[in-house]
Amino acid sequence: MKKIIILGVNATSAKYVPAALRSAGFEPVFLADADAFAGAAAQSLGDCACYPVDIQDRAAVLRLLAHDTSLTDEAFAITGLYDEKFPLIAQIAATYGLHGPEPVAVRLASKAEVAALIPEFSPPTIRFTGAQAARLAVDPAALTPAPHGYVLKPAEQAGGRGATRLPQGAGPVDVWNAVAATGLAQDAAQPWVVQADIRGPLFSLEGYVSDGRIVFIDFSQRGRIAWTEVSNLLPADRRLPRGVEDRCKAAVTALVERSGLSQGYFHCEFLVDGTRPYLIDANVGRLGGGAIVEQLALSHGLDPVEILAHVLTLGLPAAGTSPAPAYGTLGSGRSTLSYYYGLEGGGRVTSVSVPDGGNCLHTQVVPDGHHVGPVGTGDAVWIGMLTGLTSDVAREIENVVVHTDDGPRRPAWAAPS
Repeated sequence: MKKIIILGVNATSAKYVPAALRSAGFEPVFLADADAFAGAAAQSLGDCACYPVDIQDRAAVLRLLAHDTSLTDEAFAITGLYDEKFPLIAQIAATYGLHGPEPVAVRLASKAEVAALIPEFSPPTIRFTGAQAARLAVDPAALTPAPHGYVLKPAEQAGGRGATRLPQGAGPVDVWNAVAATGLAQDAAQPWVVQADIRGPLFSLEGYVSDGRIVFIDFSQRGRIAWTEVSNLLPADRRLPRGVEDRCKAAVTALVERSGLSQGYFHCEFLVDGTRPYLIDANVGRLGGGAIVEQLALSHGLDPVEILAHVLTLGLPAAGTSPAPAYGTLGSGRSTLSYYYGLEGGGRVTSVSVPDGGNCLHTQVVPDGHHVGPVGTGDAVWIGMLTGLTSDVAREIENVVVHTDDGPRRPAWAAPS
């Protein structure tokens, strides 16, 4: 079978990606350390070729590929499930003559590009580079209206990495200090955005584009603790204020039409201020993260393998697309819930206990013995995900226990709101 290199996969999807690609006639090769995964995800990756590398270290990824040319010599394509890695993936594809993601999806990995294409659906935005911040050339006061202050974040990152809030009255020095504090300031060309801080519930719209036709699958709503997403309810269209569904669809339609996107999934995130949604992350070229693939499967009576086969092949124009899953109409599926739990204050995880004989799916994200940071600092602090029908998850999460060096602890989570 032809090989496809995967750069970027989370713990839930790792359980199904190998079977998904094999069902489409491809053999997966992962730029990932199988030992950094746990449980079923580690077992799934254990049956595949894996090349350990820190995918957050761009230079390390490029060194690995340059050192072991057999990896790319035998490959057909390279892709992944983290859209913020699409620019790196596109660079690798061009360097080694591989097929890669839809070029428009690569361009839309930048929050700055998305805001420029659909400004009427985006928060007020300033685009800049690390070099401009260092010259104190970025003044957030130019953003209006911004009654709640500002959010500064890398233009090509996800999961809260590098995101910072700035108060009203912040100036160029505050912008540079915030950029420098992230540890990402060494790259002068790093693209950044500073946007008006939008306060309100977080919804996402899942769907895909095929031959220019948009298919809207479902809305979901997330719960958060500061910068960490900790839960997801799907479907959630009934929780949307009147008129918001149509405006979200209009935003996605405008983005697809103005960008020229012809195929690929999207996971478009909106913060809803009253009755006005603002698109804060387009996430084009992939399905939502967390356990959304399991939620869609449970809600619509599908197999996560068939969903991911469609996601991955639709995102690779040269691969030939797997059959589209038989999603029901938007909002028609069974109610599902997923908790992405962590620990207040963080700690070293020695094991996780889940209810015996439960109905829910459980994915442990970090292996036993690993340390996690405090919940609220980003999505990299997830310990596990409990996913199922809403009533089952609401009951079983109460009996999940995280065992640590400090003894058994209750996981930290919050319901979508």
